[in-house]
Amino acid sequence: VHHRCILDSVGIPLSRFSSTRQVLEAYYDSLLGHERMGEKKILHRDISVNNIMISAYPDMEKCRGFLIDMEYVTVVGEPGS
Repeated sequence: VHHRCILDSVGIPLSRFSSTRQVLEAYYDSLLGHERMGEKKILHRDISVNNIMISAYPDMEKCRGFLIDMEYVTVVGEPGS
């Protein structure tokens, strides 16, 4: 089975940061997103530098960074999780 997830957000790879502040803000917002997923019993299971993006339009998207690559996401408590 092949799944595809299309996001409205446009991201810049974390490796292309323009300042230390930008990379730290993107990382922080990604952690907040991960925390919110955890509150909904969703576990990402594949957080790495390549799966954190810097938001290209932080004012429009109301975030400075976000997680991508949800291929290993699982719902805690579901069979097989």
